[in-house]
Amino acid sequence: MSDIEEIVNEAKKPGKFNIVDVVKDRGYPKDEINVFIDENVAFRIAEINEAINSISNQMDSAGADKKALDKLLKQHEEILNARQKLLDEMSEAKYVFHLTGISEGSRQDLFDKAVKKFPIKTVTKMNQVTGEMEDKEVENVERDRYFTSLLWEAGISRIVSPDGEEQEGITFEEADELRRILPLASLTTITEGLEKMRAATALFMMSVNEDFLAKS
Repeated sequence: MSDIEEIVNEAKKPGKFNIVDVVKDRGYPKDEINVFIDENVAFRIAEINEAINSISNQMDSAGADKKALDKLLKQHEEILNARQKLLDEMSEAKYVFHLTGISEGSRQDLFDKAVKKFPIKTVTKMNQVTGEMEDKEVENVERDRYFTSLLWEAGISRIVSPDGEEQEGITFEEADELRRILPLASLTTITEGLEKMRAATALFMMSVNEDFLAKS
């Protein structure tokens, strides 16, 4: 079972799933990720996570080859132990970010807000293949940054510091500043976490719709 499927199953557990909350954009899947503010720690954790993913993929490809699978399982266990040891050693640098999914409708609203602030502009250029003149959208880095910060504001529901202090959500300004000052590895961790929540939310809604159709 993939991480995304586990997140969806957790959101649908009895006592957690509520269709009214889903309709009101409050009942979507949730997850938490560890973010390390120290750049060296964040990079080392990212390397270990990449190695874990690589071995997991190799295990999927190993199939019925017991010898190869046993070797990969041993490597996987060693890397997991190394990761846990590093996490224990660097607990003072760990911040726990709680993430929540948002509907595609809400995501579109945020994009529309970004477009309103930074309107889409086009330029007419010749298509080198067809020779026809076509309108091409001009990239806007400011709009992309603004939209991403809006997504962070919407998707980060709580942050827990190493000493246990909690902050409920973040403002747009805080999201924008975090994206400016966080180490690259930490930025990647949060970005991937939010993308995983988007996929989990899409799967969650598909599963909910299928459940209702099956019962109707």
